[in-house]
Amino acid sequence: MNDLAHNLYQEQLQRSADGMNFTLQTKRPLVFYYAYSYLGKAIVYQEKRLFDQAREYIIKYAEMGWFNGLDDEGIEEVERFRFFAKANLFAVDLLSGKKEVLDEYVHFIRENGEELLPGLIVITEAANHHHWDVNHILNEFSQQFDDFSSYEDMGNRVYYTKLLYQLVVYYFKQNKYSIALNYILEFLSFSSNMEADNELKVVMALFEEYRAFASEEQQNQFKTIIKGVLSNEKNDYFSCYGVNVS
Repeated sequence: MNDLAHNLYQEQLQRSADGMNFTLQTKRPLVFYYAYSYLGKAIVYQEKRLFDQAREYIIKYAEMGWFNGLDDEGIEEVERFRFFAKANLFAVDLLSGKKEVLDEYVHFIRENGEELLPGLIVITEAANHHHWDVNHILNEFSQQFDDFSSYEDMGNRVYYTKLLYQLVVYYFKQNKYSIALNYILEFLSFSSNMEADNELKVVMALFEEYRAFASEEQQNQFKTIIKGVLSNEKNDYFSCYGVNVS
């Protein structure tokens, strides 16, 4: 995408230099595609935990104001990517172990509510990798967890399963088995109708490994959820062949 956006941009510049009033007709401003190509590369490197490389590409889309021919919509895109870059620089700094930016990041997600859910994922993931205690942060935002569970759009639902997974890992590392088991149950209940196969297998294995720490109520909840999951799987299987299962 970056090569295509670059070539189109060069063509636009050349035609403008030749005195032609030429603007490419694209669904989004051309600067969006240019910046988004950098964002995509940064995400790939971040997921591979290659944070220095991710940071390089974040810096590239952090400042797209040099782009010629920006109209009002293009300027809005530049500002939007500048905001994304700020959030994502915080993320790669924390994930790479820079705890000194944690307080500033907490202030950032506190002031920008749309970043709260992805921000808590970053914080718990960083805590899990670097053995940080972030109980005070999780306690501060615990009231918002009910809001997360009520989200209906798929993007936020996926984010919430990722947060639940990190919380499971975090509380097991803290030896807070009852809390971790409760988050396993929440994860299983919430993700039973979603594609989260890898995490699902891990949290089920963790529940079995720490079953001795589970209360009778937690074990009964686990059994009920698993029965529901298996029932759904069975119904889906037979429905593929036009068979109704009551």
